[in-house]
Amino acid sequence: MTKDEIAARIRVALAKILKTTPESITDDASQTNLAGWDSVHHMNVVISVENDFGIEFDDDELPTLTSLPLLVAAVEKHTAG
Repeated sequence: MTKDEIAARIRVALAKILKTTPESITDDASQTNLAGWDSVHHMNVVISVENDFGIEFDDDELPTLTSLPLLVAAVEKHTAG
């Protein structure tokens, strides 16, 4: 799976949780620049991504998954090999 494919799937998850469109989520989307991505929605995003990709993030990773690029990198790490 390519980085772009991972990002597209995460965009869909973010859009669903934040009640927006995937197209409105930019490549640099993060908690600081994406309206509605608060701590409660953050946990929903994490759970959605975990379920979608069949992975489980480590507890120490959870607070670091605060942007689309960081989520993509974490998914890549968990799905490699």
